[in-house]
Amino acid sequence: MDMRLLAIGDIHGYLGSLEALLSEVNPTPQDRVVFLGDYVNKGPSVSSTVDFLIELSRHPDWIFLRGNHDQMMLDTYHDLDSLDAWECLSGGNPLASYGRGSTVDLLTRVPRSHWKFLEERCLDFFETESHIFVHGGIRPSLEPCQEEVERLQSMVLSDAMPHESGRLVVCGHSSQATGEIADLGHTVCIDTGIAKGQFLTCLDLEDFSYTQASEKGEIRKGQLRPIGSSALVEGRKGIESESIG
Repeated sequence: MDMRLLAIGDIHGYLGSLEALLSEVNPTPQDRVVFLGDYVNKGPSVSSTVDFLIELSRHPDWIFLRGNHDQMMLDTYHDLDSLDAWECLSGGNPLASYGRGSTVDLLTRVPRSHWKFLEERCLDFFETESHIFVHGGIRPSLEPCQEEVERLQSMVLSDAMPHESGRLVVCGHSSQATGEIADLGHTVCIDTGIAKGQFLTCLDLEDFSYTQASEKGEIRKGQLRPIGSSALVEGRKGIESESIG
């Protein structure tokens, strides 16, 4: 089987959806799988999700990006002055899946392996000859290594422009309330709103087929672009429904 290049959108602690999605897509160690970040906050099973991702990270060629929610969790761990902002954006108690108690108390119960995964195993970007993978976005005139980390993690889809390299930018972060992938031609956003009752998405960058799983594990599939098409899609479909993920 030829190697597939797969991207998976924002998970936000919805482990059941991730397991259902991977069971359907069935990636192999030969496939290159890029997780676009935001593994924590909002969902019911953050702790178990990170445990699961740590196991998946044993595949040396699988890529894990660091999203803005992952960064907020790390920032609070290192500096409690970041606590209020984190709790405001995280959707309730962000560490509820780690046990009972205040967020400050629960920070001490997060396993060291979780901090190590988020801080050391996760990356701010990943690039190939034809694609740039980021959680948030990138300015068109900069290479990923030149871009500010905050923009890589938090830039919104409505600010996206064609990258000067001609490469396709694949991102998450800008949650699509419709549950549909937003394809701007030059940029594809696959945060399809699992934390808002929609779907978790895996996109195959070779043929633009996609698989989605709901919170209940329901599966739906589709084709984003015609098979074999490399042409950029016209328009800005999906922009009007975005919100910060």
